[in-house]
Amino acid sequence: MAIYALADLHLSLSNPDKSMDVFGPSWEGYIERIKTNWEKKVTPSDTVLVAGDISWATYIKNAKEDFDFLSSLPGRKLISRGNHDYWWTSKKKMDEFFEANSFPGLEVVRTNLVEAEDCIISGTRGWTISSVRAEEGSDDKKIFDRELLRLELCIDEFNKADPGHQKTRILMIHYPPLLKEHQSTPFTKLMEGNTDICVYGHLHGKAHKGVFEGDINGVRYICTASDYLGFDPVRIL
Repeated sequence: MAIYALADLHLSLSNPDKSMDVFGPSWEGYIERIKTNWEKKVTPSDTVLVAGDISWATYIKNAKEDFDFLSSLPGRKLISRGNHDYWWTSKKKMDEFFEANSFPGLEVVRTNLVEAEDCIISGTRGWTISSVRAEEGSDDKKIFDRELLRLELCIDEFNKADPGHQKTRILMIHYPPLLKEHQSTPFTKLMEGNTDICVYGHLHGKAHKGVFEGDINGVRYICTASDYLGFDPVRIL
């Protein structure tokens, strides 16, 4: 049993007109590549963390083919929100939709706590680091502050379930909480001492030059954007 991660699937089976070609030839045939690589290494007893940008569908009812595809892949799939997941709605509605449409193995992570392989997992979307300097009252600053509050909720869940910090704590966040040139941010400060592993995505193409991976102040950061990983799930535990 293992834990893998692969973010930014950008599935478009429900919306074939949506293309990732804007990010270059590296995305050619990416859905089939995801399937091939996933099935080579992930077993039914494994868990895969998908930190956002799952489907291009605008409404959840229109994402059925994408969820069918994801559900058909081996393992337990824990999904959290990305900036392009316009179909995302309340956790209750998503849980009901998944149950009604028989998507086995799909579970929503939205500041709630999930356990896997003696680890505890929570997650939120995050927001752009630069928004910390946005004007008070602007949309960017409001979203940034709201996501910080959601991160606090994730940490509260960690501390309630594991007051002695005996278990490995994994945070799923879509936007990178740090970059090579910004290795201390309000997000990282909240994580330090409260999170062991942070998986993130969002960065594509030329933005890969900003990827930071490694350990800072007790937190291990792993970029799991699908094109960064060659559409191949990375084993994190």
